[in-house]
Amino acid sequence: MIELLLAASLAVSGCDAPHRVESEATVIGRAVELEGATVRYCEYFLPQGPGQVRVVYYAPGEPEGTKIAEKKITGDEGPAGLLQDTRPQISQEDFRNGEVRQATRTPEGWRLRYREGQDSRYRDDTFSESELDVIDAGFDALVRQHWSELKAGEKLRFRFASPVHGRAIGLRAAATPCQNPEADLCIRVDLAQAFLRWIAGGDIYLEYIATRDKSGGGPRLSRFVGVTNLLDDSGDPQRLKIDYFYR
Repeated sequence: MIELLLAASLAVSGCDAPHRVESEATVIGRAVELEGATVRYCEYFLPQGPGQVRVVYYAPGEPEGTKIAEKKITGDEGPAGLLQDTRPQISQEDFRNGEVRQATRTPEGWRLRYREGQDSRYRDDTFSESELDVIDAGFDALVRQHWSELKAGEKLRFRFASPVHGRAIGLRAAATPCQNPEADLCIRVDLAQAFLRWIAGGDIYLEYIATRDKSGGGPRLSRFVGVTNLLDDSGDPQRLKIDYFYR
């Protein structure tokens, strides 16, 4: 909690972005290995206007100021500039290997697009409006919309868009005991169908802090533990812990 409050005046240790990027970011996520404290990368959320956010990624060990990936998020904006859309449009590219993940709205519904690498072809999959409930960062909006139900012990079931797999994955979210006593709500997300466990790479654990200021933004994600949206240097999925710092 203290780190979250002081993030406005302190640089996030272990991150290697240019000063301009760090100073403009409203949220910084620091991804570290589950065992130990080695920083794998940091993500910086840069608002671009109503309902638009750029997320840029930098990793230690790269030449100073080298951006390894970027994601663009577009959706409806709610209080305090937070997205309230559970299905924002997203476009993400990893500059190390050329991997691309996209989810875009079409007249028929949604198109998920994926490219494994620079030498690979794009794969497109289309879905109707009713087939997808949550896309990418839209999960955060889902939690805020169902905060009371989750606090009361109810389970949420939803279909999550996965451009990587070209399908909607059935997931369920429920409150779980918090590893951090200062967190207000902790959530565990797992697959609704056991036979699809090969997809997710394990459960996801999240910690939320209920904001106590007058911003009106509601709960904020403070920690994520699970498979992240960036592959490792070898192009394999990686399970990391991401702590979020807010300005």
